[in-house]
Amino acid sequence: MRSCINRLIKISAIALGLLILDQVVHAEPAKTLKDLISEVTATSSAESLHNQEREKRFLSEYKSQTSMLSQAQAEVAVKEKQRDKLKDVFDTNEKALGVLQEQLDRRTGDLGELFGVFRQTAGDTQSMIYDSLVSIEKPERIKTIADLASSKDVPTIAEIESLWAILLDEIAGSAEVSKFKSNVVKPSGEMYSADVIRVGTFNVVADDKYLRYSPEDEKLIELSRQPSGSITSTAERLANAEPGKVVGFSLDPSRGVLLSLLVQSPDLIERIEQGQLVGYAIITVGLIGLFIVVFRFYHMQRVSVRIKKQAADMDHFSTENPLGRVLNAFYENRALSADVISRKLDDVIFKDASEFRKGTSTIKVLAAIAPLMGLLGTVTGMIGTFQAITLFGTGDPKLMASGISQALVTTVLGLVVSIPLLLSHSLLSGRAILLTKLLGEQAAGMVAEQAEKMEMARSSKSDV
Repeated sequence: MRSCINRLIKISAIALGLLILDQVVHAEPAKTLKDLISEVTATSSAESLHNQEREKRFLSEYKSQTSMLSQAQAEVAVKEKQRDKLKDVFDTNEKALGVLQEQLDRRTGDLGELFGVFRQTAGDTQSMIYDSLVSIEKPERIKTIADLASSKDVPTIAEIESLWAILLDEIAGSAEVSKFKSNVVKPSGEMYSADVIRVGTFNVVADDKYLRYSPEDEKLIELSRQPSGSITSTAERLANAEPGKVVGFSLDPSRGVLLSLLVQSPDLIERIEQGQLVGYAIITVGLIGLFIVVFRFYHMQRVSVRIKKQAADMDHFSTENPLGRVLNAFYENRALSADVISRKLDDVIFKDASEFRKGTSTIKVLAAIAPLMGLLGTVTGMIGTFQAITLFGTGDPKLMASGISQALVTTVLGLVVSIPLLLSHSLLSGRAILLTKLLGEQAAGMVAEQAEKMEMARSSKSDV
């Protein structure tokens, strides 16, 4: 403190000297040396008095500052004692906080794991609910589970119960069949309202149409292509079933995967189109053969009915049936010998037998041609396959699929046409043989009867 005061005095003396020098410099020049000495003496006296007053003031202020310094030092000592006391309290609290934190970590360990499981479960449930068919009826679940999955705070009991309720609702929805009104979008983009049936979380149908759910648009959309009729018919039965009635339904447990594969599989018309020109030619041959078979079966059935009617009434014959023509030939030539009558009847039977067998040879030829045409399609299909391999290699199997499909489809078509035609040929031939045999038996009986009469006539003449 004393050194500070000394420095302050030195600075004040320097400032005073500079002030005197400035006054001397700026004073008016003395007229005589005596005047100059008087002026300097007067100035020095005034400055001396001024300095004395300043020194008194400095000493007074020095005492005040010393008192303030003592007071400040006393306050510093008090504050240092408070600091030491607070430091001790801080250290004690820090140790107590460490103990409490350890207890908190130990007690909340299982609960923290529960919170992690909650967030993970909420995230998994969000993706499940987003694609679930149950969300069609309950779209509010999507926002609820999204809020739970995106929350960064510790979940409350209410939020945990909300997640639990959503999971239970999803489980219950997977085991129920629900019917409700909803808007359905056609593949063309047209929208209409329909009664929609949801079968658990697996399939949703409207009338005989299978639908798919678009979570982005929150809409039900008809499949661009429906599966085969046997499958869509089960959807129609379900749509028209009465409440509580058990009906069969084609369920897709994969939630659309198997259904998409069925949709992609070609139907009968597309299979036939894969046979290309050869396939159409085989089908044409089959239709021609089928027409001949149907016509010949119908003709033989009519002839068989007429023969049965004629056989029931042998006394009144008609030339509209083979048996009637045989009877007519017999009665016209009964005056002749048995050999002549037999030849006449054989001629009539031969004509009718030829009529019976008409068309059977054509059916047999068509039955033989069909598999050969199928073999032709197989060869042309394999040629196309090998050409595709030559041009594009074997990297993409789809390039070879067209030729292989043609080869297999034409083979199948050839067999499908040939087998029924062969069976039909066998049946028609058997029927023709049976009718021919029936006419032959009737003719033989009549010839035998005529021969017996003639023999009896000869015997009576010889007796006479």
